[in-house]
Amino acid sequence: MSHPKVIKVKGFSVITLEKNDKIYAWYSGCPHKRRPLDEAEIVGDTVICPFHGAVFSLITGDMLKPPQSKTPCEGCKLIRVNLEGEPTFEIDPFPVSLPHRK
Repeated sequence: MSHPKVIKVKGFSVITLEKNDKIYAWYSGCPHKRRPLDEAEIVGDTVICPFHGAVFSLITGDMLKPPQSKTPCEGCKLIRVNLEGEPTFEIDPFPVSLPHRK
């Protein structure tokens, strides 16, 4: 298994992971509060959102652990990116943003 990498696809950050000769690619945005995952901690084949601790599989895109937040994230899943041929996103990526500081 290679180390995950963050690449640019159509101007968006994408996390890629190669495992068992297959490449998995996901939009680098947490669906919980639309925070960037570019600097997120990668443990094995999971990514941990640095903002609320949600854990997602880099194989399936499924949320494995919900965020530690008052705001639930029902049905949260990473956005799959197909890198074969012309790259496409499974659904349109949302703009990511950092939290506002008071």
